[in-house]
Amino acid sequence: MEHRCSIRKPVAMRVLIYKHGLPVQGGQVRDLGMGGMFVETEGDKWSQNEFLEVEFGAGGCLLRLPALVVHRRDHGIGLMFDTVTARQRQQLRALLFGRRESRAPAAGQPRQVA
Repeated sequence: MEHRCSIRKPVAMRVLIYKHGLPVQGGQVRDLGMGGMFVETEGDKWSQNEFLEVEFGAGGCLLRLPALVVHRRDHGIGLMFDTVTARQRQQLRALLFGRRESRAPAAGQPRQVA
């Protein structure tokens, strides 16, 4: 049973996962919504209710958002965004629905973890 407050869009973009401010794992976003995302990851590193940050972006917008692990699967984790600012919400909306942001941060892709 779904408990989401917003729909998820299928996407394909890289994400970098941070723990305690440090980049620790890369992954692939499978779907994205205003309230969260599913990230395909390798291994079972993350526990339910664990707090992380995720960095992702496209089209000139790079976001780094706090998130909570709400479920784990063999191939990844379901994340719910936590304490997103109004500006970050605008940028996420622009990323999802194609609206241009006039003051978007510099373009870039999440860095790769070695």
